[in-house]
Amino acid sequence: MKRLLSVLLVLTMILGMSITAFGAKLERTVVEITDGMNQKTEEVYGVNLLMGGQDIYTDVPSLLYTIKGKSRTLVPVRFVVENLGAKIEWNQQNKEATIKTEEKTIVLKIDSAKATVNGKEYVLPNGVPAKLLGYQGKYRTMVPLRFVAEQLGMDVNWIQETTTATVDLPKQSITGIAVEKHKDIPRVTIKTTGDVEVSPIYLPGSKFGGTDRLILDIPNANLNINDSDFMKEGNEIKKKVYDMGVMTIRASLFEKSPREVTRIVIDLALPRGYDVTFDKENNEIKVDFLNTVKNIKMEKRNNADAVIIHTDEIPAYNVIDLGDRVVVDVINAKLKFNKNEMLVSKNGIKKIRIAEFKPDDNYDKDDKIVRVVLDLEKGQSFENVYVEDEGMDILVYVNSKPLQGFNYKKEAVNKSILNLSLEERDTYNEEYNDSKKELRLKIPKNQIGLTDTTLNIDDSMIKSIDIDDADNKYYDITIKLKEGTSYTIKTEDSKKYNIQVEFKNTKIANSKYSGKMVVIDAGHGGKDPGACDNGLQEKYLALDTAQRLNKLLEEAGFNTYMTRDDDTYVGLYKRAEIANGLHADVFVSVHYNWHPKKGITGVEVLYNGNDPYRDNKTFAKIVKNEMVKELKAVDRGVVHRPKLVVIRETKMPAILAEMGFMSNTTEASKAATENYRQKAAQSLFNGVTRYFDEVLLK
Repeated sequence: MKRLLSVLLVLTMILGMSITAFGAKLERTVVEITDGMNQKTEEVYGVNLLMGGQDIYTDVPSLLYTIKGKSRTLVPVRFVVENLGAKIEWNQQNKEATIKTEEKTIVLKIDSAKATVNGKEYVLPNGVPAKLLGYQGKYRTMVPLRFVAEQLGMDVNWIQETTTATVDLPKQSITGIAVEKHKDIPRVTIKTTGDVEVSPIYLPGSKFGGTDRLILDIPNANLNINDSDFMKEGNEIKKKVYDMGVMTIRASLFEKSPREVTRIVIDLALPRGYDVTFDKENNEIKVDFLNTVKNIKMEKRNNADAVIIHTDEIPAYNVIDLGDRVVVDVINAKLKFNKNEMLVSKNGIKKIRIAEFKPDDNYDKDDKIVRVVLDLEKGQSFENVYVEDEGMDILVYVNSKPLQGFNYKKEAVNKSILNLSLEERDTYNEEYNDSKKELRLKIPKNQIGLTDTTLNIDDSMIKSIDIDDADNKYYDITIKLKEGTSYTIKTEDSKKYNIQVEFKNTKIANSKYSGKMVVIDAGHGGKDPGACDNGLQEKYLALDTAQRLNKLLEEAGFNTYMTRDDDTYVGLYKRAEIANGLHADVFVSVHYNWHPKKGITGVEVLYNGNDPYRDNKTFAKIVKNEMVKELKAVDRGVVHRPKLVVIRETKMPAILAEMGFMSNTTEASKAATENYRQKAAQSLFNGVTRYFDEVLLK
């Protein structure tokens, strides 16, 4: 009786709870749910959910619920509120959810196969009612997707191959594409016949010798462009632009079923940030190519702690002194992440505030500005602040200046540059010890201001750089090179006398894996924590392991790309499309497992065995064997999972590796250590290289 009362109390809270990601849905086809009214448990099929081409995740998964052999997709009612623009009311006494828009009122009762719309009674399709269902202790009101969405004017379809329900705005057409300059910002305008959603993907091809591309997928829209500037090439139409950083624009009907998806590809001359909006008044998609602030972190750069403002292109910015605050305005920029405040309380900074700034008298009223405000601790002032830019990053140092005239930067997996800027032309000494792989530079102290320190670089070229100031006249700089690294020194006169040391790792450049692409997919992320148990979250374990794998692969000569390199969410279909767009040779998705039976341990690899054109099973077997050997783990084999999006929708050999069970206390305690995650990364690396050696390069 007490348990039933507690469940009923949950009902009063259900409608106020926000959506987050549920942990194990990515890896499992079947999930266990509990009926909140009678406490019966059963296993049902989980369902992927796409809204306007974007993945939607909930802490209680969307699922296929079956009554008398007939099934319907149920989704948490919060999805209706947050994505379909409705309001929800809950009647505790009658166990009824009322969904309201300006035009319709839909009433659904828990466990009733009937519903009313504006007072008219309907029998729900297949007799599948609204349900109160629980997953891993969380209970939510679940409503029939198709019935509710179609009543609210949306189109619903079903992708059988990946058990994915799609919810889209009513079907439209793409009727025109134009390029223009809008307030000094390049803009691509895409004309439509009505409201559409857009799912963008940015591919940084220039990192790998190609071209950067912005891909726009527009679901439930066909292509109806009659423009002589577009030439037909195969299944797509193409327009040459070569202006304002836009090279070409290509458009095609990317998918025909279960609903049409138009894909527009914009080829860019250089890396760019972008902002995509829809103008309802003019029925236009507007793509503005302007910088974006994508993240802000505290990092160590040039031997000092700094606030790093990460952007998507070389930034333009202003720095403003406001006494106890320092402002960095990033010009022609949009904010790309949701966090608006970061508590710091160290390095002279109390907190950091971030927002899109409405221009004041210092700017034009139409300027787009991201304002970053550093609130300084008591006793700090603008005199203690040093700001510089490095590539696409803005670096803000407070109370800790970087090495002056000294800059080390990794430019590629096998190339880096050390710049030393002397005040004027002067002599310096160079000495190389081949047996120790050490380069020593003696730089006159009166020409540059450095400090006694050791920089542990540890990239593909350099182990460390040691600066010794014991000598009265010279700094003694010792650079420890990694195996295969060579160097060249160039000097030039500009405003200062610059000594530039270029390092190249010829071992990496000449590697048999050179040019081979591995896309590394760190599972979950952002709003999707993945499995959570024993004080751990899967998304963090997966990311750390993936980053370690990335470093190993880079040092072996591979081209690599991570679908996420921080705690952000990336949709399942988007992960696959990134790998396809970069023409990856293999795809590795990194995960940690979970099971309700806490005694289960071991490692396993999931693969799609239905694709005759990809040797997924061999790849899975090789990687699994290396995981068992390196981790000394129980062998749970390779498992055929044909409906998992990331290993089904990819076009290259693809696997999903489960590195251990977070639900098991022993394996969780191991996974919590850096040593285990390094071994996990090493096992994946061993498996990838074996697959290339024994299959792809044979």
